[in-house]
Order: sequence, then structure tokens, then C-alpha cells
Amino acid sequence: MLPPAALDSRFDDDLPAPADAPVQAARKPVVTRFQLVLAVMVAVAALAVVIAAVRITDQSMYRAVDAREAPERFLREELSALRLLAMSSPSPVPGRLYLGIEECFKQRVAVPFEDEHVADAKQTVATCADMEIGRLYAQGGAALAEQGTRILRQAGVSSPGPVN
Repeated sequence: MLPPAALDSRFDDDLPAPADAPVQAARKPVVTRFQLVLAVMVAVAALAVVIAAVRITDQSMYRAVDAREAPERFLREELSALRLLAMSSPSPVPGRLYLGIEECFKQRVAVPFEDEHVADAKQTVATCADMEIGRLYAQGGAALAEQGTRILRQAGVSSPGPVN
């Protein structure tokens, strides 16, 4: 059998230290150069990943905005001469044509607008122009409709014309 002093000494480390006992200073962890270099490499890699993610997000946002604004750019190019006529003409007919075609086109155009849809978009502009000529005819007769047709021809806006 073990003496009682031997048993007591086994549990001495588990007892709390007395208040008047000297406290050993805790050892500071030492960072080696290898650990430091490794930490810098991980930080640089993480930064590269964040930068790449931001670039991809920016590019996708620019593409989405570009696709959303494409119909407006197309319409601006297609109706630029009519818009100039509308702003410089004393007659309200070019302005009515421009605003009517613009509103009609915005309601009917597909978004996102791709380059392959240009022919359909031109057909939509022509259909909208024909509808506006019909409105002019309904509101002011054949003379107003003829003036509208002349203005559209002058501005270079195509119209399908009357269907036989």
C-alpha cells in the first residue's frame, strides 16, 4: 500500500495555488517567419478572390444595364431625325408622332434586347408609326395623316403603309 503522502502529492497540481504563491508568467506564443509568410500568402490569396468576385459582379451588372438600355439606344438612333423635327417644327404633328411611336415601342419591345432582334425592332417601329398615322387620320382627317406620312418619310422612319 502507498503511503498517504504519496497519494496526496498526486493531486497537488489540481489544487488552486495559494494567493501568496509566485505566479508564473504565461508564455507568449512565438510566431515564426514561416507562419508569418504563410499568413501573408493566405491574406493575398483571399484579397485576390475578393477582387475577382467584385470584378465579375461589376461585369454582370454592366451587361444587365446595357441589355436594359439597348432598346432605348436603338429607338434614340432610329428616331433621332424625327426628334429633331419635333423640337424644331412649329407644327405639333412631329411631336405627336415622336411621342406616340416612342410610347408604343416601349410597350412592345422585348427586354433584353439583342442584336439579333434589330429586324423585329425596326418592324415594331414601323408598326407603331403606322398606328400613329392612323390616330392622326382619326383625329384630323386625311390631310393630317398625309402630313404625318410626309414627316415620317422626311425623318427616314419606315412605315408599312396601308395593307391591301
